[in-house]
Amino acid sequence: MPVITIEGRVGAGGPGVGRIVARTLGLDFVDRLLLSEIGRRVGATVEAMQDSERRVPSRGDRFISFIQRTLERSGNAGMGDPYFGPGMEVLVSRPYRELERAPATRAEELHEQQFIDTTAEVIREIAAAGDAVILSRGGGAILRGTPGVLRIGLLGEKEDRAKRIQQRENLPDLDSGRELIEHSDAAQARYFEKAFESNPIDPFLYHFMLNTSEVGLEYAAGVIVYAARQMDEHGLMQAAHEALESEEPLAPPQT
Repeated sequence: MPVITIEGRVGAGGPGVGRIVARTLGLDFVDRLLLSEIGRRVGATVEAMQDSERRVPSRGDRFISFIQRTLERSGNAGMGDPYFGPGMEVLVSRPYRELERAPATRAEELHEQQFIDTTAEVIREIAAAGDAVILSRGGGAILRGTPGVLRIGLLGEKEDRAKRIQQRENLPDLDSGRELIEHSDAAQARYFEKAFESNPIDPFLYHFMLNTSEVGLEYAAGVIVYAARQMDEHGLMQAAHEALESEEPLAPPQT
């Protein structure tokens, strides 16, 4: 089964779609919270990481072993590692909106580049582990050109996204949702420009994009599931084409 990346505008339904896809296909769902857990665990001592008998296994364990190998490779080469270590959980779990303003100092600029590099390295290691749905963090741009990765973009009308955000975040009114959308869009756009010299709704970053103002989240998830299964059986380009051109109605996944 391919690795799936879902990059969505805030409020476009990425978490909901991603969870349905992961549950339907039996894949791990990797969002900011899981990345934070992985970062916290990788930042621990080697002894704590290896003491598996005293740890309760979690979804992050499989990914941690791959990332730990990166640390070991760097250490064996005598190079050290410039990105991984204590505090990585803070770097990889930061929301886009914290990056809206350009750095004012050289130190802030280096910190921002560390965030970009750390996130990219973690996502590549997770993709190497396989069987995962990776939400946001520029996964589609980071893994562009990587075989066996299905890259999806989600977008929607601002009003629809603001309503969804207001409900999800329990905001006091719709204006609060609109404001959050505005800041998040600006920050996401700035991140993509800095990290990839692109933008988050660049269609060339994805195999296809879905407008969740036009289709429901379950239907969007169904399209992604269909494409992933076709990719697994027939190959990447045919799968993306068939998912868009199929005349058969697409039933939503069973939940």
